[in-house]
Amino acid sequence: MQKIATLTLVPLSILSSSGINLGDIEIVSSNKTKQNVTQTTSNITLITNEEIKQNGYLSVSEALASAMGVQHAQNGGLGQKSSFFIRGIDSGKVLVLVDGMRLNDPSTTNNMALIEFLPISNVEQIEIIKGGSSSIWGANASGGVINIITKKGKKEGLQGEVSLSGGSYQTKGADISLFYKNDRLQTQLIGSFIDTDGISALAPKKSEKDGYNNKNVTAGIGYDFTNDTKASMTLIKTKTKGDFDSQFNENGANDDYSNFITDSTNIAGSITTKIGDIESIFNVAYGKHEREYFYENGRYKYEATSNEYSLINSYVHKFGKSVLGVEYKNIDGFNHYISQFYPSEPTDGSFRNKGIFLSNTIKPIDKLLLEANIRYDDFNKFNNKTTYKLGAKYVATNDVKLGVNYYTSFNAPSVYQLSNPVFGETLKPSFIDGYDLSLSYKDWMTLTYFHNKIEDDILYDNGYYNISTDKKIKGFEMSAKSPLFLERFILKANYTHLIDTKTPLYNRAKDELNCWLEYLHDTSTIVTLNSSYIGDRFSLQTYPEERKYKTGNYTIWNLNLQKRYNDKLSIALHLKNFFDKEYQSVYGYNQYGRNFNFKLDYLF
Repeated sequence: MQKIATLTLVPLSILSSSGINLGDIEIVSSNKTKQNVTQTTSNITLITNEEIKQNGYLSVSEALASAMGVQHAQNGGLGQKSSFFIRGIDSGKVLVLVDGMRLNDPSTTNNMALIEFLPISNVEQIEIIKGGSSSIWGANASGGVINIITKKGKKEGLQGEVSLSGGSYQTKGADISLFYKNDRLQTQLIGSFIDTDGISALAPKKSEKDGYNNKNVTAGIGYDFTNDTKASMTLIKTKTKGDFDSQFNENGANDDYSNFITDSTNIAGSITTKIGDIESIFNVAYGKHEREYFYENGRYKYEATSNEYSLINSYVHKFGKSVLGVEYKNIDGFNHYISQFYPSEPTDGSFRNKGIFLSNTIKPIDKLLLEANIRYDDFNKFNNKTTYKLGAKYVATNDVKLGVNYYTSFNAPSVYQLSNPVFGETLKPSFIDGYDLSLSYKDWMTLTYFHNKIEDDILYDNGYYNISTDKKIKGFEMSAKSPLFLERFILKANYTHLIDTKTPLYNRAKDELNCWLEYLHDTSTIVTLNSSYIGDRFSLQTYPEERKYKTGNYTIWNLNLQKRYNDKLSIALHLKNFFDKEYQSVYGYNQYGRNFNFKLDYLF
C-alpha cells in the first residue's frame, strides 16, 4: 500500500503519509528566496499539479476555491468576473504572482489579479501563504500571497506533454509543453487554448449563452554560466475574449452584445550569483495589462503598466538564514469611458514605490524556529509605511507543533481608485494588523485561529474614500486527513469559519467545508468523491436599490476518475455537480449545473 500512496502523488495534506519528506518541498514566496516549506513560520497550503489533474480543475480560481481558508465567488461561468478571499480578506489585498512576477492589475477597481483569465494547464504548483506578508512583499499582500509556479523540465534532454480536453457546454482545449534541459541550459515553451460556449452569466439559465476563449503562451530560458552564476528569463502572454451580461442593460440575461477582450504581457529576468554562503539575485519585471469592455452605448478601456527592479541578498549561517532586499516599482495606468452620448476624458493615476526589507529566520534550538521581518516603503503619493512580522514555531513533542505569527500590512490605492476619489478626498493606504495561532498533530490535523483589524479601508460611494471606523475579520480554519484505511481509502477535509464581528463580509460564507474520499484501486487508478458545503452567505446589490440577498446553504458533489495506462498515457474523467444543484455564488449570476469534462495526457 505504501507504493500505491506514493505513485498516486496525492496533495500536500497526505504527502507525509506517502513517504515524501516535507523538507524536500521548496517554496519561494515566504521570503523571496528558495527554502524548504518547513523553514518558515507562515501558514502555507500547496496545490500540486497532480491534485489539479485529479480533480479536473478548469481554472486557477476553481483550484483555489478548494483550499483551506480560501473562498471564491464568480459572476457566471468560465472566464466571468471572479473574486476570491483569503481568511475573509478580499482579493485586492492578496498578492498574486506567476514565477515571482506580480499579476495584480493596477487598473482594476481594487488592485486585484484577474485570476479568471489565468490558464491552469501550465501550472506545476500553487503556493498559498496566508496572513499579512507586506513585511516581505510590500503593498497589497495583507491577506497573503499566491504564487503560481509554471511547469519546468525535470530530466535531461528533450521532453514534453500533449493534452486534449473537452466537456459540457461545447468546452474544448488543447495544450502542448516542450522542455529541454542539459548541464547548463533549461528551456520551456508552453502553449494552451480553451474555448467554451458557456452558460448565461445572468439568471435565468436558459437565456443566451456567454462564451469564452483563452490563449496563452509561456516561454522561459535559463542558463548556468557556472555553478554559482545563473540567468533566466520568462515571458507569459495571455489573450482572452468573451461575452458577459450587464445588469445595467435593459436586455438583462439576453444581452447578446456586451463583450470583452483582454491582452496581458509579463516579462521577467533574473541574474543569480553565489559566493560561499551569500547569494545575490537581481530581478527585473515588466507587466502590461489591457482590457476593453463593450456595451451597446459605449465602452470602457483600462490600461496599466508596471516596472519592477529588486536586489535580494541572502546569507545562510549556522543559526538559519538572513535576507536583505531593496526594490523599486513604478505603476502607471488609466481608465476611459468612451460613450457616443457622454464623451469624457481619460482619468489616470500612477505612483512610485521604493522599499527595503530584512528577514531573519533562526533556529536557536532544534525544536524552535523564529522568524522576524521588517520593511520600509517610500511612496511619492502617500504616506510611507513600516511593516513587520514576528513568528515562532515550536515542536512540543514529536507529534504536536505550535505556531504563532503577528504581522502588520498595508494596501495601496489602485490606479483606478486614485483617479476616481470622492470630491476633495485624498486617498491613503489602508493598514492591517493581525495575528494567527496554530496547532498541529502528527501532520494529520491542523487548527488555526486568525484575527485581522483593518484601518482606513477604502470604500466606494460615488467615488472612493477611506472609512474612519476599523473593520475586524476573525475566524478559524481546520484541516484533517486520515492515513490509509481498509488498505485502499484516504479521507481528508478542510473547514473555514468566519466569526461574526458585525463587519459585512459579502460573498463570503460564514462556514465552508470541503471533503474528499479517495479510493486507490491499484497503482494506476484513483477514484475521488468530493463534496463542498457552503453555509450562510449574502450578496449586496445596489441597483436599482440597496438590498441583501441570501446565496448560501448548499452542497455540491463531484466524482473524479484518474487512470494511468503506462508511464506516458493517462486519462481523467470528471462528473461535476452530479446532483444538478442550482446555486449562485453572487446573487443573480448562474453557476454550472451537472456537467462533465475529460482530459487525455501523453508524455514524450
